[in-house]
Amino acid sequence: MSKEAAVPAGTAKKGLTKRLVGFVLGIVVLVAAMMIPGNEELSHEAIMSLGILLFAVVFWIFDTLPVGVTGLLGAILLVVLGVVPDFATAWSGFTASTVWFIFGVFVMTAIMIKTTLGRRLVRGLVSKAGTKSKSVVLAYMIATAIVSMFMTDTGAVAVGMALALPFLNAINAKEKKKNLGRCLAIGIAFAAIIGGFITPFGHSLNILCAGLLTSAYGVTIGFFEWVIPGLIIAVIMIPVLWVILCKVFPPEDLSPEEAALVADKDDAPMTALDKKSLVYMIVLIAGFVAGNWVPVLSNVNVIMIMLAVAFVPGIDILNWKEFQDAEGWGVVLMVGGVMCMANAAASTGAAAYMVNLFLNSGIMGINTLLALIIIMAVAYLVHTVVPAAPALCALFVPPVMGFCVASGISPAIFAMLMASVTAGSFLLPLSPPMMVSYSEGYYTTSELTKAGWLSSVVYVLVEVLVLYFIGGMLLPIVAA
Repeated sequence: MSKEAAVPAGTAKKGLTKRLVGFVLGIVVLVAAMMIPGNEELSHEAIMSLGILLFAVVFWIFDTLPVGVTGLLGAILLVVLGVVPDFATAWSGFTASTVWFIFGVFVMTAIMIKTTLGRRLVRGLVSKAGTKSKSVVLAYMIATAIVSMFMTDTGAVAVGMALALPFLNAINAKEKKKNLGRCLAIGIAFAAIIGGFITPFGHSLNILCAGLLTSAYGVTIGFFEWVIPGLIIAVIMIPVLWVILCKVFPPEDLSPEEAALVADKDDAPMTALDKKSLVYMIVLIAGFVAGNWVPVLSNVNVIMIMLAVAFVPGIDILNWKEFQDAEGWGVVLMVGGVMCMANAAASTGAAAYMVNLFLNSGIMGINTLLALIIIMAVAYLVHTVVPAAPALCALFVPPVMGFCVASGISPAIFAMLMASVTAGSFLLPLSPPMMVSYSEGYYTTSELTKAGWLSSVVYVLVEVLVLYFIGGMLLPIVAA
């Protein structure tokens, strides 16, 4: 049976209706922008650049077209509608290092899928959890967070759930140990979101927001400048989330026989491919680290060199089909389109207008730390119900980075904050990592919200406080 045939008629009709609504709203936004005349403060081209961005946002929210196609459409509309003078200018976002870094980073995802490295890590940590169910939950969360440092959050959830499901099925968690099932399924998704923020390459949003920073101010975030606050946040949040989950859903005790199922691990020796891949990953990370002192070893240079190394005869960690299958083409094209539209907004003066409008709203009269907490809480709530993360980053990041510069703090603080809070919400299962976990049926939406509301509050506060105080000492300052 084809995938199309397997989709219920009602669901397919609902999806089509949603897409058509998005199509109509997007066209309305575009036509409205075309009809608004420019003035001395904001030219017609600047208005059109914002209109095209909002058009793309609507299409992304309503899934009107595949995300990558919408990104490409946004870029081509820039030149077709006369916002920028030529094709080369319109498509300048695709030459940004951000896009090619995202393209290359999927080599790590491909390796984690092909080898047993990720599964060995999870099994190794879980096997040391002992017989206490709370320890089992914590072990799965720590292991998933580590895996998520090197592959997409959604992929990390898939790995964690794939290894947890045999155990959960064996103990009949849906019937006899429902709280343990809830804790594991929710905990794995939460941990993947946290783990994806630890490294600058752990999530495509990290790369996108760092790219928006570089495009606007010409500064970059170094490997250690990202990892130090990212690791501090993870060390705080993983235990906090674990405690909250175990308090809300106290996991049932395990019998000795059930505990033996947890301790079961793959004792097969590492293959030659596993060993080569482990060395490869170590060299790759060492290259990122060395980039803090050797300018030529920029993140994009390192990832492109190592991408080529993966196919070198005799090394052959991957073949091209394996890389193609793991490559997130939609993400690459979407981010490229966002960068094109962001460049157009900057060149036409629309970005500067948004920054000035934001700064003149009265926010400069509020304490900077309090303002960031309020902004991030709003961004988190918006993303919870409108999970179009790259589009929200493109809308939020430029003006709030301008606020950071005017306030005398690093704009990189907000770039990192926005990447973190748009990776996934703990309140509703609408973001991809939560969807993968939720789809297994171990918890309901209301149960997620029950565990997620306090988790979300703590997460936003910890993110802002750590990046404001720790990141403030590490991240680059830009002159106002």
